[in-house]
Amino acid sequence: MRNERRTLLLRAAVLSALSLFAAGAVRAQATPPAAGCQPSPTPVAAKAQETGGEAGGIRIFLFDADKKPLARKRFFLLQRSPLAAGIDWASMPKRADTLRGASPQLRQWLSRYDCDSLYCPELEAGFPEAVKAVPEFRSAFEAGVRKYRSERLALKWLAVNFPLKEARSEYFRRKRAWLEQAGRKAGKVISFMTDEKGRAVFTGFKAGEYHISNLLPFEEGGPVWDCKVLTLPPNPRQMWAVTYLLAPPARTADPLF
Repeated sequence: MRNERRTLLLRAAVLSALSLFAAGAVRAQATPPAAGCQPSPTPVAAKAQETGGEAGGIRIFLFDADKKPLARKRFFLLQRSPLAAGIDWASMPKRADTLRGASPQLRQWLSRYDCDSLYCPELEAGFPEAVKAVPEFRSAFEAGVRKYRSERLALKWLAVNFPLKEARSEYFRRKRAWLEQAGRKAGKVISFMTDEKGRAVFTGFKAGEYHISNLLPFEEGGPVWDCKVLTLPPNPRQMWAVTYLLAPPARTADPLF
C-alpha cells in the first residue's frame, strides 16, 4: 500500500514539474527578442543643482538590420523597461489571425504594405491594381458596382464591401487595445513617430532615466527595443543633449548543415 502511494506521489510530482516546465517554455517562446541602442555621446548624469530643473530632450535614429533608416515607425517613451513590466507577450495580436480564409494573393498583396487596416491611404492607392490581382478585392469591386452602379464609387468604397470583415480593420483594433494595455504596464509617457529619415526628436521631459520601445515588433519574429535613455537639459544650440542609435542585432547567416 505504501509503495502504491509513493508511486502516485512520485507521478504527481513528475507531472507537476513537467507542467511548470511547459509553462515556462511557452512564456519563453512568447517573449520577443530584445534589441538595445547606442548613445552618442555617452551621457553623463548632471547633478540636480546643475540642471536647474530644466526639461531635457533626446534624439533617436532608427535603423534596420541592413543599416537602412526605418521611417514612420511608432515608439513609446516609458518609465519602466517593457521586458520587466509584466506585459503579456503571448497575447500580442498578429495580422495573420484576422486573415483566416484569405487567398494567397491577398496575403501576398498585404505583405507589401505597412498598414494595419484596409482604410490606409497607401493601400487605397493600390486598389485599382488589387481589383485585377486579388480575388477578394475583385469580389468587393463587383459588389460595389451592383450596389452603386458606378465603377468609380465601387473603387472608392472597396474596403467597405470587402468580403472578409475581420481583414478590414480588426487587426488595427486589436493592436491598439494591446498597445494601450502594454503601455499602462510599462508606464507610458508619450508615443511618437519617426520621420522619413528614421529619426525623432522630443523634449520637455524631466531629466532622468526612461526607456524607449516599440512594444510591438514591426514584423513577425522581429525585436522589441528596450533602449534605456537619459534625458538631460538641451545643449545651448540644440533641442537635445544625446542622440541614440537604435538597430537590431545583425543578421546571421543560415548554417549550411
